[in-house]
Amino acid sequence: MARPAGERGRALHCARCGALNSTDFNRCIRCGLLLAQAALPAERPRAGLDGRSLLATKILGGLTSFVFVGQILAAHAADIGPFSPWGMSNYLRFGALLLLPGEPFDLFRLLSAVFVHMGMLHFGMNMMTLGLLARAAEPAVGSARFAIAYVITGLVGFAASAAWNVLVQPEVVCTAGASGAVFGVMGLLLGGLLRRRDPRWKDLALQAVFYIVLFGFVVNASNAGFRINNAAHIGGLLSGVLLGVLYAGRSRRYEGVANAGALAGVLACVAALVLAQRSPLWRAAESLEGRSRLHAPAREERLEALSHPDAGAPGPGPEGALVPAGS
Repeated sequence: MARPAGERGRALHCARCGALNSTDFNRCIRCGLLLAQAALPAERPRAGLDGRSLLATKILGGLTSFVFVGQILAAHAADIGPFSPWGMSNYLRFGALLLLPGEPFDLFRLLSAVFVHMGMLHFGMNMMTLGLLARAAEPAVGSARFAIAYVITGLVGFAASAAWNVLVQPEVVCTAGASGAVFGVMGLLLGGLLRRRDPRWKDLALQAVFYIVLFGFVVNASNAGFRINNAAHIGGLLSGVLLGVLYAGRSRRYEGVANAGALAGVLACVAALVLAQRSPLWRAAESLEGRSRLHAPAREERLEALSHPDAGAPGPGPEGALVPAGS
């Protein structure tokens, strides 16, 4: 049932979950409660962060942009143009995840890799898609829960990538990018629609499958020299769906916990980026690129051997070729 014309143009908060809804809506966009039975004026103070401001998107997107500018400046200092491949040392310096078969990796890179990109197109596509999806997702769940979901799904995406590398397809991979978290945002919307039994979930699910197939399996099958990290995309999407289902219908009484969790998540991301800068791994990679002669620990020595087939490294194949993988 539509609302009277005089009530349109205002906004209402759901009394159950606190989500902001247009007065044109009959049901809450977050929990599905009939607004005609339980709606409160939008002017009522909220305990949590208002998702309409897209605060979480601005912070996370701003942090990603800050890292990307740092990558450009580092490439410029090395006399590498912004549209040329920046090299593995650049990616590792700012937090990309390096996977070597049979060897441990830096756990903090599961987070830092979310904010690193492998070029202008990679960065631009991820940030544009994030902006489009966040306009619907962040107001629906609130800024704090959105930030938590972004961090968790990004981390789960790269954890899925590491698991795939260990269990299914061992190879030397340097991977980075925000799209695991971006697919997580898509999953967040999808999970909310599923929980409310909204038929629009089918269209969104088809879009997710389309993008995974188009930008994942098709590109990888083309042998373009650059691999799409499908494991990160799928891991981010599925974890986002789970969080979307969990978020739907939650009350506002946990907003304080959500705010603290969001702050902790963002600080953890910043800490991971700082650890990447302090890691000796990127300096070892830089030495391989001819810019320095720093001592490399055992893991870095393996990386050096992989780059010199004549020195006894494996030949071409899963163990011997570095695969750049964008997420």
